[in-house]
Amino acid sequence: MTTEPVAEGVFKSRPRGLLRLFFKAPLILHRLGLVWWIEKYSGAQWMLITTTRRKSGKPRQVMVDVVDYDKEADTFFVEAAYGQRADWVRNIQVNPDFRAQVGRRKFLARAKFLPPEIAEEKMIALMRRAPRYAKAVMALGGLKFNDEAELRSLA
Repeated sequence: MTTEPVAEGVFKSRPRGLLRLFFKAPLILHRLGLVWWIEKYSGAQWMLITTTRRKSGKPRQVMVDVVDYDKEADTFFVEAAYGQRADWVRNIQVNPDFRAQVGRRKFLARAKFLPPEIAEEKMIALMRRAPRYAKAVMALGGLKFNDEAELRSLA
């Protein structure tokens, strides 16, 4: 894990009401065994991560977007919509080792934060893989873009 600052994230504050339920939906669908359905039709890919809570030491689960995957390095790139304010990111800053699951594959992982220029490229990769999904999620955060150049400036 590097010591570079973590971006603030897309969202300035935690969503409430229906928007909060929308962001909890992937975890609920995972627990019901239905996350594959959303991934199939949205083009999105999610990772279930289980971190160790930084204060209590208890496990905490959250679903995060897989932005890109490097098959040769067997490395997944994920993003935090709340940036460094996300509880799971704060947990990883204390203990970078966590359990992960993508699809049916379960594995141990270690987090490392990316420099901004690489994060930009990974966000572009997500837009190319799932343009409607990327635009919809960003729009929910109040960020809209028309092309890769605008997305790069937001990343």
